[in-house]
Amino acid sequence: MRILYIPNSYSQQRQREKKANIYPVRMAMEAEFYRKQGHQVFWKEIPKEYRFNWGSFVDKVIYEPEDLTFSMLPHPDRVWTKAKYFTSGNYKYLPGTHIMSASGCWWGKCSFCVENTGGKIHPYQTHGYEVRPVDDVISEIEECKQLGFKEVFDDSATFPQGEWLNDFTKKLAKLNMHFSCNMRIDSNVDYRSLFNAGFRMLLYGVESANEETLNRIGKGINADEIIPTIKKASEAGLEPHIAVMFGYPWETDEDAQRTLKLVHYLLRKGYAKTAQASFYTVGRLQYNLGHKRFVNRIYNAALYPSFWFNKIKDIKNIDDIKYIWRGIKAALNV
Repeated sequence: MRILYIPNSYSQQRQREKKANIYPVRMAMEAEFYRKQGHQVFWKEIPKEYRFNWGSFVDKVIYEPEDLTFSMLPHPDRVWTKAKYFTSGNYKYLPGTHIMSASGCWWGKCSFCVENTGGKIHPYQTHGYEVRPVDDVISEIEECKQLGFKEVFDDSATFPQGEWLNDFTKKLAKLNMHFSCNMRIDSNVDYRSLFNAGFRMLLYGVESANEETLNRIGKGINADEIIPTIKKASEAGLEPHIAVMFGYPWETDEDAQRTLKLVHYLLRKGYAKTAQASFYTVGRLQYNLGHKRFVNRIYNAALYPSFWFNKIKDIKNIDDIKYIWRGIKAALNV
């Protein structure tokens, strides 16, 4: 079978609010699976003589990950898929690349998230939540290092925890590699051990500062856990990145302001190093459109001297300066 993969700006995105030029690791893993099965697989381009008649040449065109069992997928071929072309992402150290240790989120109960199936089968979850063996993930990170990548971001919806995380942390410490991932709010994590092992940025889905909202969306955390957890991670040397949402139909202006103030507080104190905001859109609910104005206001934290004091205080090398500059340009383009 001839299979043509055409990744786009949404191929690795769970939420479709904005484009992102990030490495579509799930697609690349599936493409490599087909190659190993003996199929003729093309990544973004086919032989020149068929480019104007590719419909009759290929048997299948793939734009997004298919429903393939995650645990059977091999490491992607990052040379063949031109992984260094994908430059966007929350990398500080370039070039960076994405990996996936797990098929989705081990929590999987947030009502707004595609990882919550709501009784339906999501393509990523057809075979249940799957986690790769620690040694297999470590070997892929080693491959990335050999290829010249300086940072790896694990795009599992939520990074595995418990004994799996403890084993991974011990083995990552031997690689001398910058590592970032998505993680849930949890003050019981040994953040100092993560930092010592090479973890850099932890992306937290904070979502809201309001207890009622956290309960209604099934987040499974308490509002009073947020600040202590982000502070603890930051004081351990890590660089927390927080994500919130506005537009919940049941929230008032006061509720939205409370979330905005939380973001500004965490950024001004230097506990959260970076932040992002999106707009709540689920099903056919009547969204609070008036709250769209709060999405870009998170960047107003940069108007406070304390924000820049902590930014400057955190600068340790030229990579930090470049990272701050990339963040400034991204904020200006919002």
